[in-house]
Amino acid sequence: MRTLDCKDEHRDFCLGRGNYYDAIDFDDSVYRALTKMTADKTLIPNYELVLIDEFQDFNRMETSIVDLLSEKNPVVIAGDDDQALYSQLRSASWDHIRERYESGHYEVFELPFCMRCPEAIVGAVNDVIKKAQDGKNLNGRIPKPYRYFEPIKGVDSARYPKIDLVETTVQRNNANYFGRYIEKCIKEISVEDVKSAAENNEPVALVIGSNPYRRSVEEHLIKVGLIKQASEDELSERQKALQILNQDPGSNLGWRIILAVGNQDNARAKIRDADQKHCNLVDVIPSEQREAVLAEAKTWAAAHKEVDFGEERQQPVQNIAITSYEGSKGRSAQYVFLIGVHSGEIPRRADNIEDIEICRFLVGLTRTKKKCSILRAGNARACARARELVSI
Repeated sequence: MRTLDCKDEHRDFCLGRGNYYDAIDFDDSVYRALTKMTADKTLIPNYELVLIDEFQDFNRMETSIVDLLSEKNPVVIAGDDDQALYSQLRSASWDHIRERYESGHYEVFELPFCMRCPEAIVGAVNDVIKKAQDGKNLNGRIPKPYRYFEPIKGVDSARYPKIDLVETTVQRNNANYFGRYIEKCIKEISVEDVKSAAENNEPVALVIGSNPYRRSVEEHLIKVGLIKQASEDELSERQKALQILNQDPGSNLGWRIILAVGNQDNARAKIRDADQKHCNLVDVIPSEQREAVLAEAKTWAAAHKEVDFGEERQQPVQNIAITSYEGSKGRSAQYVFLIGVHSGEIPRRADNIEDIEICRFLVGLTRTKKKCSILRAGNARACARARELVSI
């Protein structure tokens, strides 16, 4: 669906199952809208303006929706192909924004000034892009200026004129230097900076990287009390089914989840039976089991009526966020830590750096509002070489 290359039998099965369970996913909701408007263009809505952000992260299906909207509406597209990260996660492509840039159908505007990052970050981004292009990377990139904005970022730039590059001798669970260094830095953050971050509803510190580094840093910060252990309030699959069945005892989706968490042979038999009889799942559930599950659903719902499972989990003590490069998109923090920036992680191979790795690094850098620290481990190069030899 994402690439508009879905075989008829796969499409019919997916949409049919969605109809049966009265449930849709992000992809098929867009696909349904696209196919309806393509078949009947009178369904295309009218707006004063359609504003699209992060267009570099759109896939073919989503860009086709935008093309349909543009037939009746003025459209403004905002995006940056230097920050395209979702090609592997959701079939997105920077080609879509590049095609529209080159097409001549759109008037091009530049937004050159960075209102978030201090001068050191802006300069580093420009240096990375130049180095990448000199090395024959980022071919087809849209040329664009990226400039420091002194009226807003002058004070922070003077306070933090450099990016810290920190190399530890090793990084492992019993020698967690990344965690210890980040702990030290966080404890030095001023009360004013913490308050400022809270007022902007953003983390004061953002740790970005891949596992196992991310996990080990999180474990250390939990151990020293800087962040709290994640809450266990999230519903189990069976509890989700009970919640659904309490509201709708005949829900196909609720009964499908109940079957999924039980005996798999029985689940397959019941699903086939319902499909052959063209009936709802509840109709093929034995009456004794059906009554027991519905009673359990009623009891469970009564016991949990005061619990709001939709609430966000408890925030860290100092609002510290730990995430992947992809998860950092759309976020910012005063202090950013990029962990595991060495050959074997980012990049996987220093002699063959991929464009997506450059984009990840640029996204990580540009989350910074005040200061960025880059952490690498001295033993990582030997580990990466060992993995390479094993693969050979």
